[in-house]
Amino acid sequence: MKSILAIIGIVFTVSIVCTAQTSPKMFYQDVAWSPDGKYISSTGLHDYVQGTDGFRTDIYVMRSDGSNLTKITGDQMNDYYASLSKKRVVYSSGLPKAKESSIFTANFDGSDLRRITQTTAKDTAPAFSPDGKRIAFMSDRDGGKHQIYVMNADGSDVRKLTDDATVSFCNPQWSPDGGRIVYYTDKGDRKDQVWIMNADGTNKTLLTGGIAHNIFPGWSHDGKKLIFSSSNRDGGNASYVDGSYLYTVNADGSGFAPLGKIKSFFARISPDGKKIAYITGGFPESSIYVANEDGSGAVKITK
Repeated sequence: MKSILAIIGIVFTVSIVCTAQTSPKMFYQDVAWSPDGKYISSTGLHDYVQGTDGFRTDIYVMRSDGSNLTKITGDQMNDYYASLSKKRVVYSSGLPKAKESSIFTANFDGSDLRRITQTTAKDTAPAFSPDGKRIAFMSDRDGGKHQIYVMNADGSDVRKLTDDATVSFCNPQWSPDGGRIVYYTDKGDRKDQVWIMNADGTNKTLLTGGIAHNIFPGWSHDGKKLIFSSSNRDGGNASYVDGSYLYTVNADGSGFAPLGKIKSFFARISPDGKKIAYITGGFPESSIYVANEDGSGAVKITK
């Protein structure tokens, strides 16, 4: 299989504000809640040209009902994978089709832009800690496969948490108490697996049992469960976009269960635990939905 990272690379200053009713058609790649649950961020791929694989990828912030959709990034770079603290958004950015990307922070409206990593590597998938003081991210800065690192919110005090040249460590997310990090591993065999570890990199624990293809894990509001997308549980070979469904598992690896029958490749639970935001739809167009925690009452918030 192509690495999930390579696929994501394909499906990845003046603000442009529009309502959810008039937003452009695009491929939404990820979602993240603000700590107060009032805002949702997402990566949006738009203006895709199939013959050249050309596209634009930007960060959008909207109210949790889909209103006030705001593009907060400019047009020169491709921007992707945002995370929200109480006042700032963090995301990765690089020139179109470039092998390098850096991590930036900004206000919710895109102002006060700051570059916080300065390497010539691919630094990506940043995530704020619950207190907003630290950022976890993945990077190939040491050569080879992506590993997970943490740093202060200003880019200082970078520390490497994983070190395995045979595996890519992807999309870290902090637990609500800041004590653990969930992520998934990619060996290139279409059997990506969800793991958790302590915030210092110790006690790495497999949660998905080496079965199927499991990606983009996130925490419940109380840190007791994980939500993630899973495909090919029957041994098939479906793409992660078209063949993934939502599942949950307890943080100790027990209680594995589907979340309704929601077809989605990316989901996050709201900070109060009452809602989930998830993405569904095939490339090059997808939509963001918000539903109750059990998957009922789904409402499409993007048009």
